[in-house]
Amino acid sequence: MTDAQLHELLKDNGYTLAVLKGDQVVFHSQERGLKPLYQLYRQQPELLRDSVIADKVTGKAAAVLAVLGGAKEVYSDLISEHAFQVLESGGVKTRYGGKAPYIINRTKTGMCPMETLVMDAASPEEGAARLIEFFEGLKEKQNGTEKNERH
Repeated sequence: MTDAQLHELLKDNGYTLAVLKGDQVVFHSQERGLKPLYQLYRQQPELLRDSVIADKVTGKAAAVLAVLGGAKEVYSDLISEHAFQVLESGGVKTRYGGKAPYIINRTKTGMCPMETLVMDAASPEEGAARLIEFFEGLKEKQNGTEKNERH
């Protein structure tokens, strides 16, 4: 698919993320943030292998997951310079609508917390380990909160 077609796929369907094998969408999400790509990486990694990822916004954390997941190509409406570098060094063909020095957080007060988390990671593997630790800690916190609310 062309850049324009991938952009339209995201826009026309309200997707924030779509994963394609050939021209077939094998996964899509309308949820903001890194969580959908992270869950796919952890639960259905085979869908990422040799895929094309179309992402509305791609920061370094998403790039780490794309590289380790074995994606062959990433298209992003907006990509950070750090994400671009990770993808290029990981051998992932990268196309984008716009590039920024970094991804801004939702309140527009600084850098995206996920990009901040992996910013100084020396390798994609180190970045992924940090993401796993973060999301597992979040899950434990939520499970602990749910248990406390039941009593």
